[in-house]
Parts: sequence; structure tokens; C-alpha cells
Amino acid sequence: MDDVALTIQLKQGNQLAFTILYNTYSDQAYRLAFKYLCNKELAEDAVQNLFMKVWTKRDCLDERRPLNHFLFTVLKNDILNILRDSKNNIFVLDDCLELLERIDDDQVDDEIDREQLDMIHRAIDQLSPQRRKIFSLKISGQYSNQEIADKLHLSVNTVKFQYSQSLKQIKELIRQCAISLLL
Repeated sequence: MDDVALTIQLKQGNQLAFTILYNTYSDQAYRLAFKYLCNKELAEDAVQNLFMKVWTKRDCLDERRPLNHFLFTVLKNDILNILRDSKNNIFVLDDCLELLERIDDDQVDDEIDREQLDMIHRAIDQLSPQRRKIFSLKISGQYSNQEIADKLHLSVNTVKFQYSQSLKQIKELIRQCAISLLL
């Protein structure tokens, strides 16, 4: 079914047309949302919100415009709103740190994973040398806070503080990067 016929069917409330639309675009929408949000749950929510909006605003669809343009404009605007809302600490580093763990095993095949890794590496590179060292030791999973403190001749509280500040800085840098890429 082409976009024109699909749009007409959607405007008439045809649920089969909606299912076809969902099956056609949901995976692509999820990958895009995850690329910028770096969080599985938020990406899933963004896709769900996208298709709820399509269904509730189906009367406003224009059969002369490609559906994918409408879909991805709505999705992009939702992602930007999520990223701009600094009250929500939307970036979950654990999702992206899984990618860092897999990179040593050369298991990152997906282009989106590679783009996220590049974003994370750029953010890590902007940390001060001491924070970068603490962060690297901590995420390696090989050292406790006490072991890192002993290794770097720091107090445990300094290690904890520097690591938490590193996480905050990385989250903010990635959020800003994602916003600039979407604009």
C-alpha cells in the first residue's frame, strides 16, 4: 500500500492501515530514538508516543506529504523535548557503557552503536586527565573505589566524588551533542 492510500485509510480510522504503518516504521523510529536518547525505555516510550499521536491526529494527515516525513518530524520534536528537559536526567550511562565493554571484543556492528560510542568517547575525552583516569578504572569493573584510591594516591571520597562528577559531565555533554545533531 502506498503512502497516499495508507494515509487515506488512516484518516478513515482503519486499524489495519495503522498496523501496516507501525510495522513499516516502528523499528526505524526506535533506532533513531535510541541513537539520541541512549536509553531503551525512553526510546520505546518515544516510539509509543509517536504512534499514539499519529492515531489521535490522523484527521490532520495530508495524503500529499510522505508519511515518513510526518512521522520523523513528530519523533524528532519529541526527542528534542525530552533532551531539553534538564529536570529529567534522561541519559542512562549504563546503556551506553555496555557498548564500551563490547568494543574491546569487536562486537559493535551496528552503525548506531558506533555513533553512540563516538559520542561517548568524545565526551570522555573532554574530562580532565584525573577524572578520565578514575572513570576508566571504575568502568573497567576491575577495581573498587578503595583500590582506585590506593592506585592513584587519593582518598576514597575523592574517587567517589570525581567519578560522580565525571558521570554528570558525560551525561550533559552527550545531551548537548544529541540536541545539536537533531537541530
